Formats: sequence, C-alpha cells, structure tokens
Amino acid sequence: MRSISSIVFFRFIIIFLAQIIVFNNILIFGLSADIYMIFLLIFPQNINKSLYYFLIFLYGIFLDSFSNSFGIITFSLLISCYLRPYILDFSFGNFDMRKVGKVRDYLINTTIYQKLTYISLVIFCHNFVLYFVEIFSIYKLDLILRNATISSLISITLILIILSLFYYKNER
Repeated sequence: MRSISSIVFFRFIIIFLAQIIVFNNILIFGLSADIYMIFLLIFPQNINKSLYYFLIFLYGIFLDSFSNSFGIITFSLLISCYLRPYILDFSFGNFDMRKVGKVRDYLINTTIYQKLTYISLVIFCHNFVLYFVEIFSIYKLDLILRNATISSLISITLILIILSLFYYKNER
C-alpha cells in the first residue's frame, strides 16, 4: 500500500506542476488545456471511496487556488469523480471496481474505441460542468457547449499524447 500511495502522490505532484506551470499559460482558441484530468482518469479504484473524494477535493482546491477559478474546478472534478464508475461501466462493459484495482489494466487491454470513449466522456462531463457553472446561464447554452467541446477536444488530444508517451509504454 505504501508504494501505491507514493506513486499516487508522485503523479499528483507532477501533473499538478505541469498544469500550473505550463498548461495554464498556453491558450488555444482562448481556452486552456486541462491535463489535470489525467490524475482522475488513472486514479486507482481499490481505495476507500471517502478518501478518494477527499483527495480529489484537495486536488481541486489546489488547482483552484493557483488558477483563480473560485472552486469551479473542484466542483466539476467532484462531479466527474462521482460519474466515473458509471462511465467506466459504460465504456468497458462489465467493469467491477471491487475486483479490479487498477484502471490501467482496462486501459491497456482494451480497444482504442473503449479508451477513447472513457477518456472523452469523463473529460466532456468535466468541461460541461465547468463551463456551465462558470457561465451559469441557460440562455448561453450554445457558448457553454462550444467552449466545452473545444476545450474537450484540446484536452483529449493532449491527454492521449501524454498517456501514449508515458503510460502505454508497456503496451508496445
């Protein structure tokens, strides 16, 4: 358990620093890429649920404090964290989180369509909630959908590149 917690902590620090130092300063179409979602995407499943929500909450608070987003990232991360088991079940079929501790097994041993479905749904749900809370107007639903779609495409592209460089190296 000690090695799992140190790996999770190391991932947390690296992804957090990369987001704050590099990716918050790069704007594509006026939107920043959200690579911090990698932490949520590959987070181990064999952890206590309340600890899981608490760690995601802390992660969101740290990101909010450096991104000046006033709790919006934390809220959308917690919603994505809540929806993640349902998205895993939808994307990979019979996903039983009690039996499988690592999402990595599913990400490596499945088709690209299943991986893309999982990553895309989690990121789009996160971005939709993020921009809906930020704009907070049903009359600007087209702007919310446009920003969520563009930001999701940018984030999905960068996350797939990062995961293929660092995470899927054993798959080849």
